[in-house]
Amino acid sequence: MKDKVKAIEADVFVHETEDQGKIEEAIKNLLPDATITEEKLHGHYGTTIKKIKLIINGHGIEGKLNYLLSKLGFFEKGEVFSKIMDGLERNKIYIRLDKQELIKNLIKINGDNQIKIIITFFSEKDVRDYLAEQG
Repeated sequence: MKDKVKAIEADVFVHETEDQGKIEEAIKNLLPDATITEEKLHGHYGTTIKKIKLIINGHGIEGKLNYLLSKLGFFEKGEVFSKIMDGLERNKIYIRLDKQELIKNLIKINGDNQIKIIITFFSEKDVRDYLAEQG
């Protein structure tokens, strides 16, 4: 059976006052085996901001998506699935998690300081099939 999921990535901005190691560790708990890339940016007031991107792709990725979704509690998962159709853009689903809560090992949807997770499927049909399978 072919995978429906093409890639999972997480984007987060890390300000110089934040602990980059804690943020990366928190995301790696959700996305183990992710490849990490980093881009240095400059803030409005001359501060350094890093854009961290974690990417997972390749065979067996659907199992990794199932793992990610299993980390959500019952309430959060229901909230994610209720918002998925709003976050659905053709073959992609966008989920935004609160960065500060994730560092505390809690998962909260949305929030002010976000980690954006992008789940890319091979087609829009694959998204709908996957969501139907998940109930």
